[in-house]
Amino acid sequence: MIERIQAVLRDRKQDDKGFSLIELAIVIVVIGILVAIAIPVFTSLAGNAEEAQLKAAASNGASMVASELAANPGTALADLNTKLAGLVADKVTSVTVDNTDLADFCVSVNGGTAEKGPGC
Repeated sequence: MIERIQAVLRDRKQDDKGFSLIELAIVIVVIGILVAIAIPVFTSLAGNAEEAQLKAAASNGASMVASELAANPGTALADLNTKLAGLVADKVTSVTVDNTDLADFCVSVNGGTAEKGPGC
């Protein structure tokens, strides 16, 4: 009896030479489903990261303008915008301030995509 089982297993082992077509098709379908789920998640994460970068630039610009205006109340608008140009990087193409009033300035990033300050 044991010899017969061993013979069947030995014959079966010799016949197995790889994966069947159905097994490969199932693996490809599963990978396709995982990719279909992962791509929208990745693109939403990339959009969230870009939005966070713009908000961070606006916040940094507002802090920079507030400290500059507190230290030097007569700072010219052009000088403030020149200093804010240092915040331009990657998705941030422009950072500008609209006026030199400490209580009413607004720092704008990429033409208003993100804004920060008491006057916004």
